[in-house]
Amino acid sequence: MKKMYVAESSISTSIKYFRSLNIFSGEQLGLFFFFKSIGFDDREYHSFPKVSGISNEERKEYLKSMYKLSALYDYDTENGEKRCCLFPFSIADEIGKNNLFNPGTPFKGLLSRTRDTVDNTLIDDSKFLRKDDANPDHFRFPRNYIQILRSDFLNSEKISLVYLAAWYFRFRGIETPDTWLKNDPLQHLYRRCTRVCIKAMINELKLTEDELGALFYHNEEEIIHFAENKISGASLRNQLNFSKDYIPEITGIPRGGNDYMSDMKDIEASKAEELSQPVGGNITANRLKNLLLAAKQVILYGVPGTSKSYLANQIKEDFTKCVMVQFHANSTYEQFIGGVSIDDQGNFVSKPGVFLTFCEEAREDKNPENKYLFIIDEINRANVSKVFGETILTLDREYTADLAGGIRYNGKMIQRFSIPENVYIIATMNSADRSIAQIDYAIRRRFAFVRFYPNYELISSVSDTSKMPQIKPDVLLKNINKAIFNVLKDENMLLGHAYFIPKWAMSDGKIRWTPEVLKQLFNYYIIPIIEEYTYGNFRYLANILGLNLPKKIEDTDRFIEELKNQFHLD
Repeated sequence: MKKMYVAESSISTSIKYFRSLNIFSGEQLGLFFFFKSIGFDDREYHSFPKVSGISNEERKEYLKSMYKLSALYDYDTENGEKRCCLFPFSIADEIGKNNLFNPGTPFKGLLSRTRDTVDNTLIDDSKFLRKDDANPDHFRFPRNYIQILRSDFLNSEKISLVYLAAWYFRFRGIETPDTWLKNDPLQHLYRRCTRVCIKAMINELKLTEDELGALFYHNEEEIIHFAENKISGASLRNQLNFSKDYIPEITGIPRGGNDYMSDMKDIEASKAEELSQPVGGNITANRLKNLLLAAKQVILYGVPGTSKSYLANQIKEDFTKCVMVQFHANSTYEQFIGGVSIDDQGNFVSKPGVFLTFCEEAREDKNPENKYLFIIDEINRANVSKVFGETILTLDREYTADLAGGIRYNGKMIQRFSIPENVYIIATMNSADRSIAQIDYAIRRRFAFVRFYPNYELISSVSDTSKMPQIKPDVLLKNINKAIFNVLKDENMLLGHAYFIPKWAMSDGKIRWTPEVLKQLFNYYIIPIIEEYTYGNFRYLANILGLNLPKKIEDTDRFIEELKNQFHLD
């Protein structure tokens, strides 16, 4: 295991990028992200009292948030005195008084100056904070804060997630798992670490989907390079051009160090492994396995095409035996648990069902380390109460059910049934199927439920758009789903990411996108499913797809232009 740090070359590239941006009032924009990191939103007022009212723990957390966004000194060897707070949005060709945030204040004293900035500047109607009339120490964002940021601060530009992450992680490391170092080509390793930095930053700044879509862009071709050594504060400052009167004042760390920096954390290997996976906010295979081992039975639900069955299959290799059944309208108790049936000679015989057989095999296994996994696909397609019958009580695990008449298994009659402790159950269901509402409450309370969402990140990670640079498939699906929700008002009718991962267009693990591939996908996969969702309502269909796209445009250039216009892809 080895720690990797953002390479000095990537920090230099990030600085050049921010130097070129046309941003108004970069220090105030930086404070917006500071307030995001400490939990501010537009829904309720949040406390930000004067320094005398902030607890020591809050003070440490606030200063660490400010440090990550703006510090010009490294916390290992230096202590920031004056002119040491610079948000990346304020980087200019020559950095002076108007670029540094409160240049006359030592870093540890910035919270009081931040409160002064709030009171004197940021609660103006053209800015992004509003004060609670009932409590002057409470603030929130206005409802239109994203519009204010775009028009009054960003001048309608968007910020690169990659370059902001390079700056944000300039002084912090990532523990890279040994498997990455052994197996990954260098560029693949860099891409993994880039993804970790971006996702960790998004989590720490508490950025929402709306903020990410409106304020940022993510170009997959942009990548952060990493090195084994961390950049020093002095090397960072050498990348910047300060005016003569505003060179930062930096001292060595005094005895006892920076008290608020003592627990500044790098990204640990286990967290890096989790963040590197393009799961788009969905549960990872490892977390699902841990949940299953704790809860015994889990239902995975979400719109079609969100990898529910795929993830269930991913973890089955960790079990001694796995059996999968698919429920449907004609699934019966006799097939699942067992009962009397007629054999080839016309005789009535007692026959065990698939689940009883599975449980008895697991019970006979005397190795306590062996674990058995039973997967029920489309559990909501059947009448679950009838299929389980009296055995539904055994899902509580401490219960045993009496079987009416008994069921013969391996020459013995089983009169009582229970689920062994080494049996684990995963079930899947599609929330677009209205029969989800028919799931018995007796089932609902005995399963842990895990929701799956469309994974735009996965689409981006497997897409090669070099021959179609004008359209990003992940952005297209996101905008299609926004249109579907705006019209149908139902999250259960969104399209899953699998619709935009066509196997027939995949080569060497990448989807080779071209306008022709996108046209075929859209005309023969996307339009039909939306037509089904809006069956009989032409107005709904037109509101989602427009008037022309439902006609399945064959001219590729015209199709691309219509797609860009309808889903705002420019």
